[in-house]
Amino acid sequence: MKRAFPVLFILLAGCIVQSFHPFYTDKSKVALPQLNGEWDAVTAFGDKVDATNSPPWHISGDQIIAYDSDSSSSKVQVVFFKLSGQLFCDSTAGDIGDSKTPLYWAWHVRRIHTVTKVETNGDLLTFKPLDIDWLTNGISAGRVSLSYLTQPGDNSPLFTAKPADWEKFLAKYAKNPDAFPANHIYVLKRHMTAPAK
Repeated sequence: MKRAFPVLFILLAGCIVQSFHPFYTDKSKVALPQLNGEWDAVTAFGDKVDATNSPPWHISGDQIIAYDSDSSSSKVQVVFFKLSGQLFCDSTAGDIGDSKTPLYWAWHVRRIHTVTKVETNGDLLTFKPLDIDWLTNGISAGRVSLSYLTQPGDNSPLFTAKPADWEKFLAKYAKNPDAFPANHIYVLKRHMTAPAK
């Protein structure tokens, strides 16, 4: 499923793991001021993209302003956290800002958490989503036990596991390449400004 990167963090129902509760507890949160600044999206959902087609993303503390190929922006609230030496990112849809949203529609929207494994290597930043198929297969086979809800006709569970349960799960499977496969990765490269003439 090809999607613009901002959609990854916000509305990839059916493709990534979604949780009603955060994936972290307060003791696991980490500040990463070294990530603040502008970043070019070079890989989106596993596909190479032309970074010249959209503005650079902006990371600042607990927020990422992301752009897709149409230069549409999305604000994503993020919390970076670390478990057993591995960095993760919990993300939720950010504020809509000045956009007009029907109040009745807004009553029906809740922020849902998603999680990605984060790898940093110099000027590259890689996000690997937790794979929903791997997780649901593990639950069906009895290898994984996490609480969740489903709706009739919807095969995508909404997980209701508590943050402490998520932390145990993520610490256990952080190094499992099937849990965090490379086929849906997102890669950002630190934006280099052209030297002044």
